[in-house]
Amino acid sequence: MINTKPNTIPRILFFLVIIVCFNSCDTNESLIFRKRTIAIDDFFDCQTTNCVITEILLVESITESKVSKSINRVIEKAACGVLNFEDDASLDTIEKALQNFNTSYQEILKEFPEEIIPYEASIYSDVSFQNSDILSIVIDSYLFTGGAHGSGNTRYLNMDLKTGKLIENKKLLNNYDEFSSFAEKAFRKTYEIPEDASINSTGFFFENETFILPTNIGITDDHLILWYNQYEIASYAEGPIELKFNKKEVSNFFSVDIL
Repeated sequence: MINTKPNTIPRILFFLVIIVCFNSCDTNESLIFRKRTIAIDDFFDCQTTNCVITEILLVESITESKVSKSINRVIEKAACGVLNFEDDASLDTIEKALQNFNTSYQEILKEFPEEIIPYEASIYSDVSFQNSDILSIVIDSYLFTGGAHGSGNTRYLNMDLKTGKLIENKKLLNNYDEFSSFAEKAFRKTYEIPEDASINSTGFFFENETFILPTNIGITDDHLILWYNQYEIASYAEGPIELKFNKKEVSNFFSVDIL
């Protein structure tokens, strides 16, 4: 006799697979990014008044989700920090920070009209690395507000893709001190500092003559980067100091997947 009773088990399994796929797609949603240009002319009439010179390009996620919005806020806050050298907490958007930066320039220009060179600000951000666990954003900036020269700066933002929040360096690593010791050995080898000599013996400026990891730990497709900005551990003339590792060499030190 032919069995005409519907086989419900395969159907149930089929729908369960679909549900899992939808949930997986929702929790591991790929973020789509675009570059947003912020121009000083959007806020000031620079045809009839003197304005700062700016070039600001912020990467932002256009994916509609809470995680995406949180990521965009972190990136914008970091960009505000470049322009907000007064540490004014009220300058919490790039528009407010840019307006304040321009107003500060115009006020000092009134006092010293013959002496002031236009302020400059350049901010460029981009995706440095992304997988299902972590997003690394790099922000390169340059700021000039008078003096002999401006100041360049690079910052890496590492964010948890489940929450969209910044991951502190100590939480990024399984054992912060262990990785610091590993990095110091590599640093000494790269910059030819004898193991039995002070870390500052060849001209570096580590505080208390003790090696420390930089604030900026960056991730790219191939490398883990330790980045010290100008003045952080060396003179301005030395420029930024960089130490690179193959990611496979150091991935075990990290609490998230960086591969």
